[in-house]
Amino acid sequence: MVTVNGDFSTLCQRNPAATCNHSRRTGRVTLTGQTPRNDDRNGRAGSLKTTNLIRHVNETRCLRLLRRASPLSRADIARELGLTRATAGNVIAVLLEADLAIELNEPLEAGKVGRPGIRVALNPKGAFFVGIDVSSTWLAGVLVDFSGAVLNKITIPNSKNFREPEPVAQAIADLARRLVVGAGVDTRRVRGVGVSVPGIVGRDGVVVSAKLLEWQDVDIGQLVASSLGAPWPIRVCNDAVALSAAIGALDTHETEDMLVVLLSEGIGAAIIRNGRVAEGASGFAGEIGHMVLSASPEDAKSLTLGLLGGYGPFLPLLPSGQSIAEGLASLAAMRSPSGPLEAVLDRWARVISVGLLNLIHVLNPARIVLGGPLAVLFNRIEARVDTVLRANLLHGLVLPPIEVAGVEADTVAVGAAGTLRDSIFLLPELDQIGNGLPVGRSVRFAEIEESYSGR
Repeated sequence: MVTVNGDFSTLCQRNPAATCNHSRRTGRVTLTGQTPRNDDRNGRAGSLKTTNLIRHVNETRCLRLLRRASPLSRADIARELGLTRATAGNVIAVLLEADLAIELNEPLEAGKVGRPGIRVALNPKGAFFVGIDVSSTWLAGVLVDFSGAVLNKITIPNSKNFREPEPVAQAIADLARRLVVGAGVDTRRVRGVGVSVPGIVGRDGVVVSAKLLEWQDVDIGQLVASSLGAPWPIRVCNDAVALSAAIGALDTHETEDMLVVLLSEGIGAAIIRNGRVAEGASGFAGEIGHMVLSASPEDAKSLTLGLLGGYGPFLPLLPSGQSIAEGLASLAAMRSPSGPLEAVLDRWARVISVGLLNLIHVLNPARIVLGGPLAVLFNRIEARVDTVLRANLLHGLVLPPIEVAGVEADTVAVGAAGTLRDSIFLLPELDQIGNGLPVGRSVRFAEIEESYSGR
């Protein structure tokens, strides 16, 4: 029995009959399937740990390479990774056995004869991930494959009892099953369910506070696992973190430093530093929606960026018969905004300008990316925001480019699934390397135990 926690657990699921159980225990897994030894008094144990770590790093580097440039020949992989052909071959063999990579016949060029060459690529069908975004009004769910393609998506109204976590957890579990069954995929290849919520999520996956849902200290992951009845790990994250994962999958810039801002029912952010989400001391960094836009302490619970800058003021203006996301898109498409809409846009522009100005001064990001259903309206206020920022930015600071991405209704759900997918590609952090394999710090699976027959 091997306890699995962290970024590479899915790679080691070579036994398709393996079962997983939701667990709170922290542990590690070696790539050989052997349980790490705590007794490091002889050289063999230390050598084994070092060898396993090197294998882990090489396999992860190979996956990252295939994600960036696929398909590739074995020679290409060896050259790009700086490995011998023999070592690269061993790495590829592990990925093929884990079904995370496949071999493709290279088409022959015109006029040539002989056997076609073999190239290696990520296997889209090697792993599947469910993502579900929770708001007070809807549950948006998607199923994505290992390439990140969306295979199935369903959006349903949230329970009228959304303040009660139990019915919401049951609805999440039911939706996850519908997504998988509807796509007809092998349930044994589903590597987890990512759940994003509009609130503060601790490192253990507990929702510490979600004002819009009126939740406090809710272990929604455990509730979903209990309702699901399937051996799939649950990963709970903040909705802005999920959005950053979705944008990262589409991002061709590979920016190491940026601020991702979610404009939705409320406002949240993911702060990307050195290519990873900055968590802060307690894991709560990025809660910009609680930024107070007033000098009076009495306004701390009312005049916040999230309350003033969310889509609430736009709701009375939405066309009837449309979802919130569809209605906001309709407002954005209007050629001549009505007087009431123009007034709301003007107030919103002032709120967003002040919020971004504060964030630029504090964080000095290289880029700002706006996403979420309300971001579709940013083009209506972009010029006004730009004017305010340029007039008030501290001398010497460069105004970072502000872009809009991920405005589709299911983008955050795609990102929730993406946090699970991305964890497979994470390299270990030096401060996380201990005995055996590191426990991933930026992205975590809910801890599971896996029955595993080693290679």
